[in-house]
Amino acid sequence: MFSTDEDNIRKEGLFGSVFFETREVREGVVGSSMGVDNPVGLVVLFVVLFGLVTLTQLAFHSLKAYRADLIRERSHS
Repeated sequence: MFSTDEDNIRKEGLFGSVFFETREVREGVVGSSMGVDNPVGLVVLFVVLFGLVTLTQLAFHSLKAYRADLIRERSHS
């Protein structure tokens, strides 16, 4: 952002949800701002990540229970 020769630059990231903007305030002084432009992308990202974490936890607990059942069966024989 700061390596370009342009005075006013606006970059967006995370599917257009967040922005970073530079603007020349006065001669030789550059101000910057950042913020959330569109929260829909952030909400979708967090919902997807929450779903993946939940599925991972469910798989881990079911595999752990399956392993405990196998150990229990083996100890009875």
